Amino acid sequence: MAASNDLTWQGVEVQGVFLRSFAGACVNLRILAGEEAAVLAAAEPNGWYPADGFLLALSTLGERFHDFDPIKERIGVEMMQLWYDRGPGRTIVNKGVDFLHHQTGSQGYHGVVRGRAEAIGDFALERFDEAAGRARVRSTTPFDRTIERGVLLGGLRLAGDLSYVDVVNTPDSSVFEIEFH
Repeated sequence: MAASNDLTWQGVEVQGVFLRSFAGACVNLRILAGEEAAVLAAAEPNGWYPADGFLLALSTLGERFHDFDPIKERIGVEMMQLWYDRGPGRTIVNKGVDFLHHQTGSQGYHGVVRGRAEAIGDFALERFDEAAGRARVRSTTPFDRTIERGVLLGGLRLAGDLSYVDVVNTPDSSVFEIEFH
């Protein structure tokens, strides 16, 4: 995870709903509580905040766990479930692939993250074959790829219409190969 003073993050802001979803996911997974969670959860949903608060919380959590990657993936899954249950998700996602198109379009990632284009990067759908049940997403964002994998896994499962979803981002961690049926 990049340090909050890393120039990559300079000028990057996240919408309050992103911080609230992150806090809610961490509370639901019982890995964040008390004042730490309250500060993030107090964000005004439509307000914009420097990404530093998110980075600090993630870094603090990472120091508590020996193997943090599986937890980060679960955080991404849980954030999407909260977005679906408590946010606009149910009105946007009628089937799993709807999420994929939304998240990789300007209304998804770019709807909750803003800043200089070179700083925020992109979360783009490079290939999509619904009949074959395959897609490829490329991430140039400064965000943790394990959380992004969780976002994709969780988001594609939201509507409940897919019986199988797999997301792999090896050997290139920035390329997510997705299989769904």
